[in-house]
Amino acid sequence: MADKTNIEQRIKQAKDLKESLEEKFEKVKGTPRGEEFKIQIEKLDGLIAHLEDELKK
Repeated sequence: MADKTNIEQRIKQAKDLKESLEEKFEKVKGTPRGEEFKIQIEKLDGLIAHLEDELKK
């Protein structure tokens, strides 16, 4: 059960970070810095998907 709670906390943190990055991304969209934010957001999407898969096991 501790593992499940840990994974849930990590998912929440990743989603919070993603939300923050998305807000910043909107301000710099269309610039080279915007591309960096886009890549980070995509990586977080992958992490969230992986953690959610782990949670289902």
